[in-house]
Amino acid sequence: MTAVAAAGVLALAGCSGGSGGGNNGNKGTGGPANDSGTQINAKDRSELQEGGVLRIPISKLPSNWNGMHIDGNEADISDMLGYTLPSNWLYKPDGTFEVNPNFLESYDVKDATGDSPQVVTLKLNKKAKWNNGDPITWEDYAQTAKVCDGSNVAEADPESDAEPTDKYVCASTDGWTSVEKVEKGADEYEVVVTFKNPYPDWSGTFSGVLKKDSIKDPETYNTGWKTDMPNDDWLAGPFKFESVDRSAGRVALVPNDKWWGDKALLEKVEFKALGADAIPGAFANKELDVTGGIIDANTYQTVIKRADAEVRVGTGKTWRHYTINSQAEVMSDQKVRQAIAMGMDRVQTTKSDLAGIDIIKPEELVLGNHFFMPDQEGYVDNSNVTPYDPEKAGALLDEIGWKLEEGKEFRTKGGKELEIKYLAISGISTSENEGKMLQDQMKKIGIKVTIVPTSSNEFFKQLQRGEYEIATFSWVGTNYPMANIDQIYGAKSSSNFAKLEIPKVTELVPEIAKEMDKKKRIDLTNEVDKAIWEAVHTVPIYQRAQMIATPKNLANYGAFGLSSGKPEDIGYTK
Repeated sequence: MTAVAAAGVLALAGCSGGSGGGNNGNKGTGGPANDSGTQINAKDRSELQEGGVLRIPISKLPSNWNGMHIDGNEADISDMLGYTLPSNWLYKPDGTFEVNPNFLESYDVKDATGDSPQVVTLKLNKKAKWNNGDPITWEDYAQTAKVCDGSNVAEADPESDAEPTDKYVCASTDGWTSVEKVEKGADEYEVVVTFKNPYPDWSGTFSGVLKKDSIKDPETYNTGWKTDMPNDDWLAGPFKFESVDRSAGRVALVPNDKWWGDKALLEKVEFKALGADAIPGAFANKELDVTGGIIDANTYQTVIKRADAEVRVGTGKTWRHYTINSQAEVMSDQKVRQAIAMGMDRVQTTKSDLAGIDIIKPEELVLGNHFFMPDQEGYVDNSNVTPYDPEKAGALLDEIGWKLEEGKEFRTKGGKELEIKYLAISGISTSENEGKMLQDQMKKIGIKVTIVPTSSNEFFKQLQRGEYEIATFSWVGTNYPMANIDQIYGAKSSSNFAKLEIPKVTELVPEIAKEMDKKKRIDLTNEVDKAIWEAVHTVPIYQRAQMIATPKNLANYGAFGLSSGKPEDIGYTK
């Protein structure tokens, strides 16, 4: 289950702990992931009963349902739309894919040779239709490719709720900028995509599609999805929206009577907006059927008390990190940022965050790369560029004039105390704990950390507006780790919350985008990774193992790892 853009675009994790498993891939209960990195209790449809409700937690109801828009680029939205929008690929546990026959019959790739460009041909399932009866055709793909191709893209204005009416506001242009044209093939059900340059991650870009009418112009694209409930005419999937109750924080999906594939087994899927601290108890009391990602010991210890519970563990694509606002006054100095990074004990912070969860080994999850997870091909720990070294951090601060005077607790320069402000989300244990850990670690090198509390609803708005100095949150990664570099680290990207331009990123991203030799591409990506460590744009802390609590009889759902599932096949065993 993958909404358009989600397979190839990094998304912000919700404050409930990230994706609950609907899209991805036992203390009595659980245990380590199997060798494939997944635990979903895979069952054939014949072994499952018809009916039943699946209740899933989310952080909040969205203000914009468009997953390609920066305001809709959240894992919760991707999970919900994964039940109701086209998804072209079925991902296997190793991250490779095959066609989803509900939407595609086949695909063909002609590699670039000489003067001949790379051409991808998609043959669509002729039975596939939008909910208003319109067929899904090449025209939908052409319009989807057009909106974020970079030719008419605006930066989001976090200071205003008003949307531009003449430009598209995109979460990312990665992939789309490599598309030369999308044309009709033998008939309207054949999509022919010609690329400007070789593009190895084309399948991430064309993992899904939006209805052309829903993104026909910038105004519709930017504001047409800003409704209580998405326009049913714009959707196509095994489920449809039944209701959205914003006062109760509830979204209800039911089987789509216009669906052409296998009938959905569940009679209803409900998403409930809950604070992170309320989720464990709601699951334990059987008010929820699954949890989002388990992120701390309190959640883990609470959920395993439920008699029929198990915790399914999989390879995680979500990663925890510090983002540093380079435009904040004191943070504008790269050497200050480097000193901060060298004062961070990331191993200690990881162990503290994950203490008490006995089905994982926290020290194995410490992350040393901005792109590859430790279990992905290409992973190299590049954190030695700015290693944990408090003594060196102090010397660096001395060098640039931030001195620790005798008898003083914190460094000063020109009579001003060296202070940084950490933006903490109230009620989110990891956010609060990471702030306290940072406070203790920075004190050892003479930096004062003031913790500034905020709500989960305001947090990401403050990131976009640059109203912070340092913060921690999670990105939900993808099966395409080399396709998202420009999204977070590109100078012009709306998702570059650090507001920092890194010359090596600008130089190498175009090469990485078109390099077809996998080893060379990995080497180039790791070169960029080292530059990001040196610039101190973002400091990774750890990879989040995917831990999902479910009832034991729930099948085809849980910790998907790098794989994906079919929403229509989720159900309860007989």
